Amino acid sequence: MSVSPLATAQTIMKTFKVLPTVPAAASRAIQLLNESDVDMGEVADILLSDQVMAARVIRIVNSPLYKLLQEIDSVRQALIYLGPQRVFEIILTSCFLELTDSQSRSPLNMQHCWEHAFGVGLVAKKLASFSDTIPLDQAYIAGILHDIGEVILSQQRRDEFTRVLVLAREREIDLHQAEMEVFGTSHAEVGGLLAEQWRFPEVYIDVIKNHHGTSTDAMSPLTHLIYIADKVCLNVGFCCKYESAEQREGEVYGVDMLELERQLAGLGVKRLSDFRSSLAELVQQVKQTVDSIYG
Repeated sequence: MSVSPLATAQTIMKTFKVLPTVPAAASRAIQLLNESDVDMGEVADILLSDQVMAARVIRIVNSPLYKLLQEIDSVRQALIYLGPQRVFEIILTSCFLELTDSQSRSPLNMQHCWEHAFGVGLVAKKLASFSDTIPLDQAYIAGILHDIGEVILSQQRRDEFTRVLVLAREREIDLHQAEMEVFGTSHAEVGGLLAEQWRFPEVYIDVIKNHHGTSTDAMSPLTHLIYIADKVCLNVGFCCKYESAEQREGEVYGVDMLELERQLAGLGVKRLSDFRSSLAELVQQVKQTVDSIYG
C-alpha cells in the first residue's frame, strides 16, 4: 500500500535535527494583532524585545515595498505611521526572512528564492487590486509565505534536495515534481505542517498546503490566485532552481498566459490589460526590494 505525501511529510519532519521556529516576539505580536482591540504600544514593546526583529522591521519599512515619503527610524514610529494591518504584513515578512536566513545551509540560491517569494507576493497583491473579493493584504502575505516549506526542506535534507535540483534542471521540470520523485512528498505538505505548528492563520496554511493542487476548481480563491501569481513569476524568470542569474536568462517556462487570464477572469480579476502593462515595473520593484533588504 502506497504511503500518502502527507504521511511521508510527517515522517520526514521527525528527522529534522532542529525544528525551525518562529521568533517568540513575532508569534506574540501576531496574536495581539489578530485581536479586535489592539494595543500598539504593547506590540511595540514586544518587537523591541527582539533586537534582530526590530532592526529587520525598520529595514522592511524603508524598502521599496512601502515607498514611504519619509524615512522611518524607530519601531514605535513605524507602528503609528503604518497601523496594525501593515505591521502584521511586516512581521510575517520578517518571519519569512528569519526562516530563510542567507546563512542557512541550503543548496538553493537564496536570493533567487527571495525574488520568487516577493515576486509572487507583489504580483498577487497587484492582481487582487483588480478584484472586488480578494483582500490585498492577504494576497501579499500568502505570496511571501507560499514556498516556505521548500526552503526549510532544502535546509534540513540538504543532500537529497541537491538531487531534487539536479533532477529539475536536467529534466526541465519544476521543483514540486522533482521533490515528489525524490522524497515522495513536497514542500507544500512540509510547509503546511510547519505553518500549523507556527500557528499561522488558517487562510495562509491553506495556501501553503494547496497551491500545487491538481485541480484549480478545488482551490479557495486566494490559493488559486497564488497558483496563478506563481506561474506568472516563473514566466518572468523568478525561479529558485537555478544557481546563477545566467542560467535563468532567456528561460521560457511555456506558461499559457491566455489560460491564466481566463482563470483570473473566473476569479473576478478585471483590467488584465492594466496588469500586463504593470508587470515590467513590478519585476523592477521586486529586484529593488531584494537588493534593499539583503544588499
